[in-house]
Amino acid sequence: MRVHTYVITTDVGSAPNYDPPFVSLAVCKPRIRRKAVVGELVLAFAGRPVNPVAPHTVVWAGIVTATMTFADYWQDRRFAGKKPDRSARPDNFYRPVDGGLVWVDNPTHGPEAAQTDTGGLYVLVFDPAWRFGAHGPMIPEEFGLRMIGARRGEHLVDLSAKGWHRLEAWLNAQSQISGPPTGPKKPCRT
Repeated sequence: MRVHTYVITTDVGSAPNYDPPFVSLAVCKPRIRRKAVVGELVLAFAGRPVNPVAPHTVVWAGIVTATMTFADYWQDRRFAGKKPDRSARPDNFYRPVDGGLVWVDNPTHGPEAAQTDTGGLYVLVFDPAWRFGAHGPMIPEEFGLRMIGARRGEHLVDLSAKGWHRLEAWLNAQSQISGPPTGPKKPCRT
């Protein structure tokens, strides 16, 4: 299994968006959203602004179950609750118009983020997904996923089937959090 890892510097509920029915990643992380395919894992480690003490803690992880265009995401009724008029932390705010996308006013990202957001080409939908928050579990070194040294950008690791089954068991054994994210609403860093 291919695993995309990155360091999350802001976890306020828009990137990723934890609102039902599925965790989604529609804004920020354009390189991951261009490359990740169905069946791959995305895993985010806490950046210093999220958890200044423990850099290898897992904030969230999810298996890509669908990749969607922004137009499909906007029009899919399942994701209407992630639009600005229905969510405090929306990620579904690019409306299709005449073959293009129009930014819809929202409290998450201003129009200056549109090029970065839509440059990711796809919205990723995750099921299952695990959410641990800022003080999540520290991932064991044995998985070879820790981002050592340069903790910028994204890394891609191939796990064997055996390695994936061990990682999945580890993720399932950790305590997850629920409820809306807390913290200041800041834009993510790509």
